[in-house]
Amino acid sequence: MNRQTPIMDAMAAVADNARVRLCMPGHKGDTGYFGGEMLWYDITELPGADNLLMPTGAIQKSQALHAEYVGADTAAYITSGSTTGILAMLSMFRGKKVIFPRGVHLSAANAVFTFGIQPVYLDPPPGEDYPGVVRPSDVRSALKLHRDTAAVFITYPNYFGLCCDLEAIAEIAHKSGVPLLVDAAHGAHFAYSAFLPTPPGRAGADVWVESAHKRLPAMNQCACLYVGKNALVDKEEVLRSLRSFQTTSPSYLLLGSLDYVHAYMRDKGESEMLRVNTLARRFEELVNLLPGFYCPEINLPDMAARDPLKVVVDVSGSGYTGLAIKAMLARQGIHVEAADHKNLLLMLSVGTTAAHLDRMYEVLKSIERIQKRPATFSPYAMPKATKYMQNSRFWGNIEKVRINQAVGLISAVTAGVYPPAEAVVGRGQQISQEIAGYLLEAIKQGFDVFGTEGEYISVYKERK
Repeated sequence: MNRQTPIMDAMAAVADNARVRLCMPGHKGDTGYFGGEMLWYDITELPGADNLLMPTGAIQKSQALHAEYVGADTAAYITSGSTTGILAMLSMFRGKKVIFPRGVHLSAANAVFTFGIQPVYLDPPPGEDYPGVVRPSDVRSALKLHRDTAAVFITYPNYFGLCCDLEAIAEIAHKSGVPLLVDAAHGAHFAYSAFLPTPPGRAGADVWVESAHKRLPAMNQCACLYVGKNALVDKEEVLRSLRSFQTTSPSYLLLGSLDYVHAYMRDKGESEMLRVNTLARRFEELVNLLPGFYCPEINLPDMAARDPLKVVVDVSGSGYTGLAIKAMLARQGIHVEAADHKNLLLMLSVGTTAAHLDRMYEVLKSIERIQKRPATFSPYAMPKATKYMQNSRFWGNIEKVRINQAVGLISAVTAGVYPPAEAVVGRGQQISQEIAGYLLEAIKQGFDVFGTEGEYISVYKERK
């Protein structure tokens, strides 16, 4: 097997030659918390190691190998997570109108405020037990109503692995002459197996970002930004934007992780995806035999596909909430991706083993049913978006108020509920009665809420 890992090869050669390091980083290759071999390979841009901001050697070769495999024109490595890629691609549309789903990741919501983007939020898709997906018809209607739109931004897949019809949305956007930007943070594995949903590039995305650390066996913060073939954006402009947000001191450990993971997946991705899929189906069959638990078939309106490696366990028949069972599992050293009032969400990858799922099954099997009515709050039934006050960032007068007293005021923070880790209100957005009620109910029901401090939220107050 001729596995090509140009960055790792360069790291080994450079590290072995760098016996005296009178340069960054400060650990000099052998002191620090981890010590030993890991730090030995934590190098800086020494001769032969290439440079992430202007790659001409090993990094360039690794990125080119990856781009060719996934069908992109260009792939650019990121060592600071998909957030950097989201900021980079949205920064190209400063002050312009962009169409967004109702729920977007924190990074996209912050980009709207930071870059003065004029957001057009689609109505919330139907969602109660799971987050809904964007309807192509809604994108078409928004483009007809807002003919000055500069781009369409879509999340694909969503947090539960549910996929909208991205090909249809790409066709609609391109007919209007606007590019399709995609937050594909949870779809980095799609390119490695035919039974998985269509990868963003093949579906027609112009620019997209994937988190290798989420779905591939890469280290935290490993991500990649892509430009599609025949994209309706200038590739060089995308790369210039990315350089504006990339660190000038990237971790070579993370670059090496990206290099290795992509080479590994090129060689073994198809067989490994099939192996894990087999484990997932076996686990679901076993869970379906347990009283109080089952793995539902999910089929939402306008859903084009579902990631089969995102396993959902409905626990509502047990009498417990998903949040309660998540806590029980954590006490046993088992950590699921997320939980809500009725579900557990498991995120599987090539790192998942039969032993992992067997242990999970045994703990579920040991949980006795109780007679209790589970809570009914759904974080996926989002209230409609409210208007933005773009000039609020110039007010500068921020106060902390109780959420129930913030109705009608302008939020100075981006706030939302985890899961689905999407912003229900962004900085500069008006807080409606529905938004305030949503946040307060989530806090009451024990969900993780970001952006608030207990039952308080920071708001802008215009100076008189």
